[in-house]
Amino acid sequence: MLRPKPKTNPLILWGGVGVLVLAGIILLIVSFSRGNNELDQVNAAYTSAAETLSAQQLTLQAASPTVTPTLETPTPSLTPTLFVTNTLPVLVSPTTSTGGTTGGGSGAVGCDNSVYVADVTIPDKTAMTAGQTFVKTWKLQNTGTCPWTTSYSVTFLSGNQMSGKNTPLTVAVQPGQSGDVSVSLVAPTTAGTAIGYWRLSNASGVQFGTSFYVEIVVGGAGPTATTGAATATSTTGAPAPSATFTPEPTIDPNATP
Repeated sequence: MLRPKPKTNPLILWGGVGVLVLAGIILLIVSFSRGNNELDQVNAAYTSAAETLSAQQLTLQAASPTVTPTLETPTPSLTPTLFVTNTLPVLVSPTTSTGGTTGGGSGAVGCDNSVYVADVTIPDKTAMTAGQTFVKTWKLQNTGTCPWTTSYSVTFLSGNQMSGKNTPLTVAVQPGQSGDVSVSLVAPTTAGTAIGYWRLSNASGVQFGTSFYVEIVVGGAGPTATTGAATATSTTGAPAPSATFTPEPTIDPNATP
């Protein structure tokens, strides 16, 4: 005889289901909890690695020498140095005797001074033959305060001396007066222009006043040279030109034409 199956209590069934559901929930929670822990561990590992890398970079930077940028100051351009050049004197060929190299009235030495007035003989560029002797005479004015005595002389200064020698004055020239001074010369033997500069010297042999010169042309065409003796004369003004008097012929009224 078959026994009837006992009836299942619904409370027990629902209790078992609840236990199962609760166990599933707990399992899910545990699973999520483990996942979060693993994720935290991974994040912690990444964070640790990043910190280690950062620390290594800081260490390398500290070990590496620091390069400080240097600002270059522009060097100013060099200032050009001005060199003083010597100006060569310009040689001017004299055309007339205008007082020589020192200018009119300059060259005073103490109370002595002179100035050129005119050529008396041998104009500039006078034609001469080689070796010809001649006397050059100049007119000078005493612009100082001391008289020129016979202790004063005409002395060579520069250029072609033409065999000339220092020539003493033969008469005194008072201050403000003019006097003629002369030197005996010899024309050079070489053809061409010859110029010689002369100057007065006082009793102490010191040159003073303006210079004066003689200019001739050996073998050239020009005015004829006038020769004479070296003299020194004193005048108060310019010499008057010489004049030659020629008497008119007498007519004889009884003469036969």
